[in-house]
Amino acid sequence: CTLLPFCTFKLEMVNALRRKPQKQSPLKIAAILLILVAVIFLVGDPFHPSASYLRSEEEEVDVVPEYSKKESIAKEDLVQEGRVFTFELGNLKGETTGSFTIRTRPSWAPLGVIQFHELVDSGFFDGCRFFRVVPNFVVQFGINGDPSIQSRWRKKIIKDDPVVTSNAQGTVTFATSGPNTRTSQLFINTNKKGNAFLDKQGFSPFAEVISGMESVDLINDEYKEKPNQGMIQNKGNVYLQQDFPNLSYIQRVKESSKL
Repeated sequence: CTLLPFCTFKLEMVNALRRKPQKQSPLKIAAILLILVAVIFLVGDPFHPSASYLRSEEEEVDVVPEYSKKESIAKEDLVQEGRVFTFELGNLKGETTGSFTIRTRPSWAPLGVIQFHELVDSGFFDGCRFFRVVPNFVVQFGINGDPSIQSRWRKKIIKDDPVVTSNAQGTVTFATSGPNTRTSQLFINTNKKGNAFLDKQGFSPFAEVISGMESVDLINDEYKEKPNQGMIQNKGNVYLQQDFPNLSYIQRVKESSKL
């Protein structure tokens, strides 16, 4: 036990309660119980550590105010069914350009929609590479080419939304590293039959491609999953342009309309 004095004290308590009554003064037992109650009141139960001892370092981020703010905005945004954005793309297969348009769906995942709107409004996705492209599965992006910008967004963690619609072809979803870890990375489901197995894993779509899936299908899959995400986080587009020059990328994102 890491709390030796308390463990020893607890052992004495157990032994005291196991002894025959005639060998132990009732006053002494009462005094011991009073001391134990006082210790628990002042420093907490030493035999049952609080949940804070189990928190990982990645969770040591002050996101509670963000949660409260986003949840409040989310309730207001439910009265409208999202915004429409066009992603203009460069370096597609055949050295072509193209675009796709998505509509956000607050009724599907309100917290995810708010996070995405903030990312787009800040210009976050301009210049981002599609660093993970797995044919007939997903196209993943959302690590900024500037490590200093990416570092700030890694701290803007949001809670999960319940999954209310399936990861069908063309839906857009936040990538995660576990429960309640969404930040900026997204993927587009490209499987024609959908990726319904992701639903049970907590991946909640927040938007859908409403036009331009033919351009999504032209995103370069030459490198598959080879780009190292840690290197992208630390080196940004400098690393990608040097080692994976043919990656397709987002030239800019513009809002097509507001509802």
